[in-house]
Amino acid sequence: MARRPPERAQLDVTALSKVLVSLLFLAALAAAVSQVLAGDFDTDSLLTNVASLYVTGTLAVGVFRGATDARRWQAAFFGGLAAFGLVQYLASGDRFHLLSMVAGGAMILGLLFDVFPE
Repeated sequence: MARRPPERAQLDVTALSKVLVSLLFLAALAAAVSQVLAGDFDTDSLLTNVASLYVTGTLAVGVFRGATDARRWQAAFFGGLAAFGLVQYLASGDRFHLLSMVAGGAMILGLLFDVFPE
């Protein structure tokens, strides 16, 4: 069985994650801009767009700065995830969003009680 040279077999995961995070943030930004341009200022959709911009923006900052291991970044991200889940749950009543809120809250509690060692 022939093996590929290591240079060709390796995938630059850092670059791939930066591209993915950029696309996520651009999608959230496009949704927010299209809502504003359409003049749709419904409270539920406005809160959804603000929360999604916060979560994807925080993720982008963490990935591009290499700060995803920092506790402050983790608290900001998981707090945003819990808030996003709460906003979505209040808007739709969907159980998936309730689960998202609980997961974000559990991660915050884990950080507070130092469950996850550095």
